Amino acid sequence: DAEADGLGHVTQIKDGYVENVADELEVGQEVQVRVVSVDVDAGKLSLSMKEEWSGGDREPADLSPFEGVEPDQWLSGKVARIASFGAFVTVTAPDSDAEADGLVHITQIRDGYVENVADELEVGQEVQVRIVSVDVEGGKMGLSMVEENAEEGEEGEEEDVE
Repeated sequence: DAEADGLGHVTQIKDGYVENVADELEVGQEVQVRVVSVDVDAGKLSLSMKEEWSGGDREPADLSPFEGVEPDQWLSGKVARIASFGAFVTVTAPDSDAEADGLVHITQIRDGYVENVADELEVGQEVQVRIVSVDVEGGKMGLSMVEENAEEGEEGEEEDVE
């Protein structure tokens, strides 16, 4: 049997907010973990105590139908679940029945600072999103609810006001 030490980040201890790790775990306690990532070069092993969420007992979604979607194309989606770092939104690929969940990171919910995702979105809410990244192998899709050039300021519409 091989043995190694790894880090379980505070966000990977349980669903929900963990204020103090000592309230959840104690040194020497035996726990069930899964390996999230391994970086052999850096000698790092990332662990999680949370069950891997894949929308129930389904296989990870096939994201290939989402690969060619342009980042300026808006899609309708439904908020599947909310996390401290963003919201998972279920979208259907254009011209397809393929459905998958993608993450709208907290910084991509709207322009400006969002303190609490639950203040902005709720499960079941219909939202407009655009696809900003697709990782077919990793089974991850990044979504945004913000206009593509919003970070550069809202000059687009006001420029010809003179």
